[in-house]
Amino acid sequence: MIGSGKSGARSGLSSRVRRRVYRYIGIDGGAGATLLADLAGRNPYLQEVPVPRHADLLLIVEPISQKLVPAVITVARAIPYPVRVLIVGGTDTTSFTDVPLANLDALFPEAQRVSAFSCEQILQTVFDAHEWLDIHPPALSELEETIIQLPTARELATEPAVLSLGPLQAFTSGPLRLFLVCDGEQVLSTQVETGYASRGINHMLVQADWQQGLRLARQFDPLTPIAGQLVYVDALEHLQGWQPSIHVYRCRALALALERVQNTFWWLVRFARLLADSVLTQHSYQLARDLAALCSQLWQRPPEEWILPHHSAPGVRESKNTLAQLQRVLRSTAALQRYVERKRGLALRSRGIGILTVAQLKRSGIGQGPVYNASEHGRGDVQSRLVIRARDAVRDLQFAYDGIAELAAQPELDTDIQAVSWDIPIGETRTEVVGPRGTIELHLYHRERKEPDGPTQVVWKRPSVPLLMLLPELLAGQKLADAEVILASLDIAMVEVDG
Repeated sequence: MIGSGKSGARSGLSSRVRRRVYRYIGIDGGAGATLLADLAGRNPYLQEVPVPRHADLLLIVEPISQKLVPAVITVARAIPYPVRVLIVGGTDTTSFTDVPLANLDALFPEAQRVSAFSCEQILQTVFDAHEWLDIHPPALSELEETIIQLPTARELATEPAVLSLGPLQAFTSGPLRLFLVCDGEQVLSTQVETGYASRGINHMLVQADWQQGLRLARQFDPLTPIAGQLVYVDALEHLQGWQPSIHVYRCRALALALERVQNTFWWLVRFARLLADSVLTQHSYQLARDLAALCSQLWQRPPEEWILPHHSAPGVRESKNTLAQLQRVLRSTAALQRYVERKRGLALRSRGIGILTVAQLKRSGIGQGPVYNASEHGRGDVQSRLVIRARDAVRDLQFAYDGIAELAAQPELDTDIQAVSWDIPIGETRTEVVGPRGTIELHLYHRERKEPDGPTQVVWKRPSVPLLMLLPELLAGQKLADAEVILASLDIAMVEVDG
């Protein structure tokens, strides 16, 4: 028996040693920030690397716009041969027909593909692939030149240098390119180039019927699908003059609050990695995983199935167990809040940089959200934004705990699935919800009947847009080493900006 045990131990150890370690670099077209953040901490045999020359696997999360293709090819060609490619996303890229999306199967015909946005599926595909086909990346077509405006009439001790950051980088959710004009270590001016995550959501909404619009609204920002769906549903109900019941309203508010917290946790994971704070990274990662597991089993039906016009809301599953799990997450989040408030090294790295005043924000049309609160109730710097996001997460989790406890105390709930009414009258409405980055506002016009019957005009107010417009003013005069940290603290989602 002893000999058999040793043999088994050697066999298990040998199998672990023989398993290959894959080193990958991920490319996010705008929908994969959470997935890539989750994947980076999942398995020691799949390791993320910061530069292509250290990688042997290229992981691409669709959709990828045509504008982003040159950057994708550049990364693929920088990976030492043999190059292996794994594409995450469905093969259908016709959902957004007005914006040219890349056909990755044509670019990398030998690539493996995973249709589900799932870390488990990615890991299974990587480790179970019996044979990876080596890929020869396509040639890079000639790029369009970008004109940079340099400062004039200045006496500089050195020649100004132009540093290009992006479009593939870690400081925003999705691709963005910045040109920083620097005098030594100081940023003089910034030029912002967007459009790499454009999908034409607004235009597609006016070409779709109401039910198709509901799916498109969820993809307005794939990182916060509940907020996009809820603001659209509220608009349809306002047009019809329908008022949800108190129970429905509370359930929607609870689902939205938990989504805000989940978004904050995954932002903290990315932000802490940028700061190289391993304690904050691990704590945030564990909280994000725990809350994701809790939310997946919280409702009797998933939110996308019951956050619909004229629809009832379900109860919660196993309310006592749910409350106990939520209380553990709440306590751990409160501990995380204390950590970011008291950690001296974190304060030294984030205090006094990237300051935004209340006047600056109001002038840009920002009057709500964590960035505004950090300026109104704090110094308006990177540290204040970090502390405010942690405090908001504790507040939202407490709200969710109290709300779920109240639902659990109700003996009977109306959980019948009702028929959704898609007969939307002519009119216009303006609705808003509070997302993780601020208020998402939807102005929806329905002026005439058409085929298919849907809105005739859709206007979104997106919290990331004014923040991005503030970058040239915000980064001017900052140290180059602080630029990425400052930008990451704003938590800008590029799919929300590009639409």
